[in-house]
Parts: sequence; C-alpha cells; structure tokens
Amino acid sequence: SLARGIENSWAGGGAMASPTRSLEPFAPVLSAAAEPVVLPVPAGAVKVLPRWAEEDQVRRWRLKYRQQEQGEADRSGEQGSLDDGLAWVEVELRSFTRELPLVGLQHGEPHIFKVAVETPHGWSDWSTVVSCIPPSPLPPGKCAAVLASVHDDTTALVAWTRPIDCAAAVNIGEVGCYRVLISWPNGQREEMVEGDIDHHFVTGLECLTDYRFQVSGENCSGWGEYSDLSPVLQVPPPVPHRLQQPTLRRATHHTAVIQWQHPQSSGVPVDSFSFRYTTAEAFPEGKVANPEAHYVEVTDVPSNASQFVIQNLRPGQQYIFQVRALNKFGKGVWSDTSIPSRTLEGKAPSKISTLAAPNIYRSFITLQWTPAEENGYEVTSHLMRYANKEDMSDAQEMVPIVVNKGGLDQCELRHLKKSAYWFQIAAFNEVGISGWSDPCHVNLSVEHRLEDDDGRRRRGVSSFRMQDGRWRGGVSSFSIALELLHTYTM
Repeated sequence: SLARGIENSWAGGGAMASPTRSLEPFAPVLSAAAEPVVLPVPAGAVKVLPRWAEEDQVRRWRLKYRQQEQGEADRSGEQGSLDDGLAWVEVELRSFTRELPLVGLQHGEPHIFKVAVETPHGWSDWSTVVSCIPPSPLPPGKCAAVLASVHDDTTALVAWTRPIDCAAAVNIGEVGCYRVLISWPNGQREEMVEGDIDHHFVTGLECLTDYRFQVSGENCSGWGEYSDLSPVLQVPPPVPHRLQQPTLRRATHHTAVIQWQHPQSSGVPVDSFSFRYTTAEAFPEGKVANPEAHYVEVTDVPSNASQFVIQNLRPGQQYIFQVRALNKFGKGVWSDTSIPSRTLEGKAPSKISTLAAPNIYRSFITLQWTPAEENGYEVTSHLMRYANKEDMSDAQEMVPIVVNKGGLDQCELRHLKKSAYWFQIAAFNEVGISGWSDPCHVNLSVEHRLEDDDGRRRRGVSSFRMQDGRWRGGVSSFSIALELLHTYTM
C-alpha cells in the first residue's frame, strides 16, 4: 500500500518505510486505538499488525516507531499520546493493509511502536507503546552439496548454491565470506573466498590424488555448517598436450617424411613420440575395421626428433597420419588427421644403365651392373639376351642366375665360344619389364690378359702359380682354374 505523504521501499518480501516529508498532525477525537501486534521476523525485521473491528469502518491508519535510546527505560505499556521529544518514524497506510513488514532495523536492539486509526468520525488517539527486539541473523545455512569439476591439470572449479539464509537476511545477514575445505587422504587445507559468490578455483592440486570439497559461509553472526562432502575428484595426469596435425613431404613409392611440432613446454618432459598411418578414409576406433586397409603404428620415436622417415609404404596409395607425444604419465591424445598424401604410382623397373664385363677369360665372363630402380615393386627376375652381331638381329634370350655382391648385381657365363658377343639385361617386377640395357660388347676371339694379385698382367695361365702343392691364382672359381689348366696342357 502506498502511504500518503511517504514512500515505502519493498525488499525481501517486506517494506522499510522512509518518510520523505512530515505528515500533517491530527487532532484525535476518539479514544486510543488498540495496541498493535508486533512480531519479530528474522533477521533485523518485524511485522506490525494493527487491530480494529470491521464495524469501526477504518479508512487509514498511522504507525510511529523508533529505536529505543541507549539506557532508556522500557516504554512498553506507556500512553502513546505522551510526547517524549524524540524523533519517530511515522507511516500512514490505507485500511486494506493489515500487515506491515519493517526490515533493516538494528537487530538485537529494542524498538517501540504505536498506532492510530482514522474512522468516519475522525482520528483516534495513539495506542499504548509496544516494544519488540528485531532478532539477530542466524549463521548461514548449510550449503547444498558442492559440485567440483576439473579445470586444468592442477586446478578444480568448485561451485555451490548460496545458503537459503542469504535470501531472508537482506542487508543484515548477507554472506560476506566463504571458506572451501579441501581434503585428501593425507591431509586437508582451507581457502578463504571473499564476497558473496558461488564458485572458486582451487589450484595446486596433484594428479592421481582423491580430492573432496566442502563449503561453508559466514555472515555477521558467524560461520555456518560445512556442506556435505563432494564426490571424489582427481585431476588428470599431465599427459602431453594434443599436437597439431603433422605434415608430409617427399613421398616416394615406399617412403615419406612426416614432420610435427613439439607440444607446449610443461613440468613433465616428453619421453617419446608415436604416430600411426592408414590407407583407410579415417582411423578406426579400437581394432582396424577394414582388414584390407594398411594400418601401422610406429612407437618409440626419440623425444628430440621432429621428423621421421616412414618406410614400407605401398606405392600408389593415399595415406593419412596422426602423431602424439608420451611422457611418464601416459599418452597424449592423437593429433588431428593430416592432409591425405599419396605415394608415387608403381611402374616397371628402370632401365639398367651400367652393364659391364669386369672379368673376361677364354670362355668365361662375369657381367655386372647397378641394380635397376624398383619403381615401387620389388625386382623379381631378370632376362638376358645375347647376340654375335652388334645390331642384335640374331639375339637369343635366357634367364640368368643373378646374385648381388657388394651392392652390384652379377651373373657368370661359361663355356662361351671364341667369338664376339653383345649382351643386354632387363629387369622384371609385378608391373612389367624394364627396357633393355645398352649392349655390352665382349670379344672372346682375342686373347685377354689377366691381372694377378700383385697387380702385374700376365698371359694365360701365368696368372696361376703353384703354392703349397696347389694352384693359386687371382680367380677364386675352381672351374676357371680347371679350364685354364686344360688350356695349359694343350
């Protein structure tokens, strides 16, 4: 209700009357009004209930109240019409307001009240004085269960609901401080939180430790009860942060170079890196969903590396890659998937370009060449053709027995006629055959000189000598020795 000539301020379900100007005094024509009922309301508040009968036809009523002075005698029961010369707060309200809450009173201090009513016959005299002490606020109520969540590797966010008392104690019992109790198996500590807030960041937590949290509030009356314990919370182990997606470069038929950036520095060093790659469209969860997809995980990559050469890729395949870091606490999360990268398409081996005959005897030679480039697929066999004419018009083909010695491919040809020969070699893989090499010319119709172990050149069998009852020479093949011995005896 709006009081004539005054302004009522409502807060917290009640009203605190603040006069803006003095009300006009009245001359009572009726006897004193009935004394009001004044009830204490927590906290620092009262509720004033005027009393009259319906047949009185009350139009308006006024209330006067003030705080009792220090050392002042109890005024309860005194005639309200007596003027004590002290300042009173006066409020006028209409008759339909039968309850008037007053808040913001000085709690714990006695206050005195008196009322007067207006009827069609005029104003009554002031009622007898009623005394009431607005109660002091109680300590804050118990907070609801605390909700704790992980904020980062060493920090938890603790949130709570403000205690109910806070809503009823406007400007009097407001919670001005909280304390958070952090408990773990080997100890506990408290943290003070200033202000009426509902959350707090608890720092300095250690991983793999069970933490529980409780909260209590404080107002002018003291500390409230601690809330119930929160559920157990563990901050996660500080595994390495998620890395940025890796990049791929220099892809060949079977290899590619993967590069990545190291994680942000932290108190726990990185022990190693690992990465995985597949030809599938995405990395499957758990086991490989597509058995036909090429899936490999590489581990124990040194911690100081930022690039790695991946071997044994399949030619002509599209690969995606992921990388992660590991430390003593565990594995980081896999990075985002790299941009797909395709290895070179496989094809037939390259043309052999270094065919030569390093060892030539009367009817025995050794052909030697640098292995052909595989071009994505392993060389499985060779094909040789030879002819007695330079244009290879009379060429014949054969499958030689090829061995690799010192990084070079070799084959031996025996029992050749004393004639001129031209040789060519080609290599096979699963895609096809390479081009023929350039011809290698060997003329067995002329006598060839052999080089002995001491570097001297001799004719025929002179490169062999008898030592310890055996023939010794610069050529290890026993068949060559027999052939040369046969030539010597002819």
